[in-house]
Amino acid sequence: MKQNIPCEMIQDLLPLYVDGLTSNESSRQIEAHLETCGDCRSRFQRMKEDLERETQVKQKENEREIDYLKKIRKSSIRKVFLGIFSAFAVILLALFLKLFVIGYPVDSYLVTYANVNGNMLSVGGILYDSSPVYRRYKLIGEEAGNTKLVIYGCLPSVWNRNGAFNLDIDLTEVGTDLTINGMTVKQDGTIVSRQANELFAAKHPYVGDMSANGRAAQLLGIGNTLGSFKNELQTSAEPYGWTLKFENSAANSAVFDEQMKGYACVLMALTGNLGEVTWTYTVELEDGPAVRQRTMTREECSEWAGEPVETFAESPEAVQRLLDLIGEKMK
Repeated sequence: MKQNIPCEMIQDLLPLYVDGLTSNESSRQIEAHLETCGDCRSRFQRMKEDLERETQVKQKENEREIDYLKKIRKSSIRKVFLGIFSAFAVILLALFLKLFVIGYPVDSYLVTYANVNGNMLSVGGILYDSSPVYRRYKLIGEEAGNTKLVIYGCLPSVWNRNGAFNLDIDLTEVGTDLTINGMTVKQDGTIVSRQANELFAAKHPYVGDMSANGRAAQLLGIGNTLGSFKNELQTSAEPYGWTLKFENSAANSAVFDEQMKGYACVLMALTGNLGEVTWTYTVELEDGPAVRQRTMTREECSEWAGEPVETFAESPEAVQRLLDLIGEKMK
């Protein structure tokens, strides 16, 4: 075959040929030339070997880079899982401390006793929820200027299964009135019950407000103590009246009437224009049931209590005095 292309041109084209970048016709011309030209063929072999070595080197570099990236990826995955595990462990630890060690504020407790001796307040109670037990307490200042006793509970554990608490608090260190689950301990040691505070808050001016009447009667516990009753109001002329018609029979009329006298005084103290309270009930006698009716006027309540009945509505402490008086008279 006649050689048409000089060696210089073939050698210029060899780099492109080695890289596979020449056209089909050029490749055939180069291959034909290499078959007849030893120098060009040797040059081609060297270039081909150099290319293979470069390819191997690049391949190894790529493999090393891939291995490095794989190591980084594995390390990153381990760090991610370690971070997730650490965060989860921290959350579990915080949850454990919160539920079993530090505790959380609870309102579901009952104060069973509260006594003041000098400057020391002794108060105790029991948590009545099914799950928490007593953990600790904290004194927190309120916006009104009082201090609130906050009881903290936690879940039962092998080291704590006690749902009761008994505390001794120095009132001089508190320095303000202390509120305990609705109860108030004044700085002078006076204790105002939750019932007295709630009754004072339920004070209203008009006996015609039956929802307010019902609230006061409920707080007094009239229905729980003496049985269910129906209400009848007299608001057409003074003295405005409230009649409680009890539906159950009473076993002892003297006890029933004395209890109702105290309740009537509280109702008249808390209801501004209430002039008299009447109650009717049935008492079981030997010859059969008999219907009884009694009435207490505002004047009679003042005489029964020893001071004007309206003075007992001046403050929660005054309401507490009236409740204490009722308790004394019922002994």
